[in-house]
Amino acid sequence: MKKAVKIIVFFVIPALIALVIFALVALPPVAKNYINKHGKEYTGRKLSVDQIRINYFTSTFHVIGFTMFEADEQAPFVAFDSLTVDINPLRLFSSELDIEKFRIVKPEVTITQQDSVFNFDDIIAFINSKPKTDTVSKPSGPFKYVMKNISLAGGKLTYNDKGINYTNIMSNLGFVIPYISYNREEISEAGLKFYFENGGFLQALAGYNQKLGAYNADLTVSKLDISPFLPYMKPYFRFKSYEGIADGKFHIQGNINNLDSMMIRGDANVADFALKDLSDRKVLGAAKGNVTMANSYPMKYVFNFDKITLTEPYLFFEMKDSTNNFLNLMVDDTVSSAGSSSEPFEYYYRVNHFKIDKGLVDFRDNTYGEPFDYHLDEIALKVDSISSVNKWITAYSTARLNKRGKLKAELGINPSDPYELKVNYVVTNFQLSDLNIISRYYVGFPFLLGNMYYEGKTTITARQLTSENKLIVRNAKLGKKSKGLMNIPLKLALYLLKDVHGDIILDLPLSGDLNDPKTKIGRLVWQVFKNVIVKVVSSPFRALSGLMGVDPDEIKGVEFNYSDTILTNSHLRRVKLFTELAKKKPDMNIEIAYYNDAELEKQAIAVEEAGKLFKAATGTDYRKEKDLFTAFIAKKLQSDTMNMIAGSVQMIGNQKLDSIQNSFAQKRISKLEAALHAADDSTRIKVLIPNKEVPENVGSRPVFELKFSIDE
Repeated sequence: MKKAVKIIVFFVIPALIALVIFALVALPPVAKNYINKHGKEYTGRKLSVDQIRINYFTSTFHVIGFTMFEADEQAPFVAFDSLTVDINPLRLFSSELDIEKFRIVKPEVTITQQDSVFNFDDIIAFINSKPKTDTVSKPSGPFKYVMKNISLAGGKLTYNDKGINYTNIMSNLGFVIPYISYNREEISEAGLKFYFENGGFLQALAGYNQKLGAYNADLTVSKLDISPFLPYMKPYFRFKSYEGIADGKFHIQGNINNLDSMMIRGDANVADFALKDLSDRKVLGAAKGNVTMANSYPMKYVFNFDKITLTEPYLFFEMKDSTNNFLNLMVDDTVSSAGSSSEPFEYYYRVNHFKIDKGLVDFRDNTYGEPFDYHLDEIALKVDSISSVNKWITAYSTARLNKRGKLKAELGINPSDPYELKVNYVVTNFQLSDLNIISRYYVGFPFLLGNMYYEGKTTITARQLTSENKLIVRNAKLGKKSKGLMNIPLKLALYLLKDVHGDIILDLPLSGDLNDPKTKIGRLVWQVFKNVIVKVVSSPFRALSGLMGVDPDEIKGVEFNYSDTILTNSHLRRVKLFTELAKKKPDMNIEIAYYNDAELEKQAIAVEEAGKLFKAATGTDYRKEKDLFTAFIAKKLQSDTMNMIAGSVQMIGNQKLDSIQNSFAQKRISKLEAALHAADDSTRIKVLIPNKEVPENVGSRPVFELKFSIDE
């Protein structure tokens, strides 16, 4: 018995211990060799492991040099330098897997996509092809697991989308998950922290109640570089680069038994955002953007925002013939035909506060033969209470125009119909020279000097435009005229319109049908401006009467009756006004044109001369006895019947009538010139005698009309 005990104590037990020790020592290389030879039978892919190490005292497992190959068994699909797993074996007896540490060092994953096919589809197909069995016994009680100190370091993810010829490599990836716990009947929780290469991170803390189906998560994104998303925009937009750094914090909660219960709220920020076109020109940007989302329910299309703020947003807008740079940024087939047939759906949105601060806009118009550039900065815009149920939204805005002028505006718009709006605006200290390219294009003149005050009220209803505009132009001075679409005497018109203070006040009413594709706002404005200018030049007396403080008729000219050559006091007063006007408009050329229908005046002279003969013969005034007067003429001409006027001309004779009529004309001209010099001995006003064939003479009484011109 003692011998048996000795054999057991000194031989069998040590042999068993040695056998166990040998088995434990031999297990890792055996497992490694087995994995290398038979791994494909279990995964569908060739596997390779360099080493497997087990520390039985600390229950720590190490896998070193692992690789899962691609389907071609040449290139690696998944690989890592080392995997360390540290478990608490005693917890297994209470149906709980307790992993104290799970760490992967330098993992590398390569994902390849061709249209909808991925390089891991064969693995999924392999797994799905395995027969499902229920031979594994279920645990008698609830099974739990806890994983702590989960980490990844030095990771590398390569994504290759062959459909768009795009490869993105994310290097030096890392994350830390402090814990994940799961209880089939209670609550599971997880925490994750994933590091970006630039030092930013993604952090998530999540919880799930298996029994109730309730879930919640808190997500934090820090310093997310958005530039890698550019390739996914290229099928729709022609962008060269897309830059910015995003941050955000979000809370998500809901219940998997009710998808509509998903709720999201949080803050999102983007900094240094810049979008460049194919010519490397920035077209959109912002120094900072902030969105604060209140409780929103995306599955029900309900979105609530407390505030949206853009700081130093930037826009470059360029007109090119019938298109613009933003239309050119879009790929031709951007609009999907499938989208047009989709069913309409109900949605709701609300923004409590929308604000733009220190905005910038660069505007370029290439439709004038040369680029017209205009710069707006210090743009501020504020809107309160925007929602999908609003029938009207009001916004207030201010801006600086080309670093000098100022804009203040109130905009009202129907959010469901952008062609129903009202705009009230005031522009001050607007520099006319900023419009030189446009003014040269339309009217041929540049502005050397001048600033403008501009007040407008514009309404669009049912796509019908109505606009009332008031312009006050100060110190306007034009340069040398060149060619322009509209041949209008702008220089003269502006000079005529200047009041005693040198200001020009214009009312420009606009109207147009926006349903008509030919209606262009810019062209419409200049056409109305042209009409005003032509009207002023063709009838300048209303503008000048305001300068003189008199009735327009008083500065139109001096009119005589036929056979009348005497300047009345009223005539002399008008002559004095002419000379005063010349002094107030020293750069304007003033001429007085003499018009008269000589034939009509000769007829009047003939009747007067014949009337003298009738009175000498009868002692009667011909104007009181026209029948006797006509009979008198007929008797003198030995005719049975005779027209009074024609008979008078025949009786007096054309030679005498020409002499008298010429005498009257000379007397009127001489007296008017004398009156001009009497009023101002240095007057520059000249009397002009037009050709007798000009249309203005036809039917005209003897009249002196003022004519204005200015040296271009």
